Amino acid sequence: MITMRPSETTRRAAFVLTLAALAAPTPSPAAGEIDRELAEVAKKISSSVKRYEKTALSVGQFTGPPQANSSAGPGIAKALTDALVECGIEVKKVADLGVKGEYRLNPKGGPRGPEALIRGSVEDGAGKRLLNFTWKVRGEAKLASLFGLTVNLPPSESDDARARRLVASVTAPETLVKANRVSAGEGSPFAVEILVKDGDKYTARAPSEVGGLAFVKVDRGETYAVKVVNDSDTDAAVTLTVDGLNMFAFSEHPEYQYVIVGAHGQGLIPGWHVNNSRSDAFRVVEYGKSEAARRLPDGSGVGTVTVSFASAWPKDEKPPADERPSQLAMRGRDATGRGPSVKAAYEVVERVVGVVRASVSVRYTKGD
Repeated sequence: MITMRPSETTRRAAFVLTLAALAAPTPSPAAGEIDRELAEVAKKISSSVKRYEKTALSVGQFTGPPQANSSAGPGIAKALTDALVECGIEVKKVADLGVKGEYRLNPKGGPRGPEALIRGSVEDGAGKRLLNFTWKVRGEAKLASLFGLTVNLPPSESDDARARRLVASVTAPETLVKANRVSAGEGSPFAVEILVKDGDKYTARAPSEVGGLAFVKVDRGETYAVKVVNDSDTDAAVTLTVDGLNMFAFSEHPEYQYVIVGAHGQGLIPGWHVNNSRSDAFRVVEYGKSEAARRLPDGSGVGTVTVSFASAWPKDEKPPADERPSQLAMRGRDATGRGPSVKAAYEVVERVVGVVRASVSVRYTKGD
């Protein structure tokens, strides 16, 4: 894991911001399962493409259910693109064959609760379907990112109770907006703010609540940052995604997974992580400067920032009293674009990460 060294001013405020990495090949069972399923889907697509004597493919949009107002299509496209490249397929903006699809929540799912069903097809230029496929995604943080969920998930509750809370947050969302902060409800120690850059300063942009969802207006071309707030008694491991894309999606260290915010602390995440000394600012225009980013399909007029929170602690210390020992996993050493570079300094630390305790989502309207 990596830690951002706070400034002297920040030190006096007892603020610690850490970027945590999964540097060792020890992913959680759920993550490994998802990776294997995605690899199988990519192999099927690759075989279909090569059967037609093609080596290139365009990856189009993946749309979510209109009721969810979700925007995780670019994250799905990025994951699928990376898997296809591993199978020897060139992903291009324009190709004879293309892939597109949709994603929906299966509330009952398998024996481990709800899951996302990503269904897609490979088509030729005339719209003839050459292959249909289904890809299942599980895990609370991943589902929160896909559907833009805001939900409290008390670790003391049973798996069934947590699953019911998660599904309810899709069908009947509830979000608490207080001043500039968005949280999953009264008493929750976790919150998120969206700050827009004005000159050299970031200013909080007031959100509004519509139908149980939080919205913030960010004009096209504006640069913003995400403030994460942890008022709990333990460090928090944060997973930050924008339109389904993890903040490390374009990093030189894509194995990194988390941001650690100290107990009773808060931190400003200014952009996409590039390396341990630089990030590229979040900017509402396109997804990034890299070739991988340029291949992503354009998003809708609404984007989604999702932050999931879990407790984190040094491996030689005891977990929080309400943590779920059976669910613990040792992480080991362990259409927002990229704007100007911003300085950031990081150092590697070790942490154990517990189960997801809450997710908070803020939708940003890409106004002109």
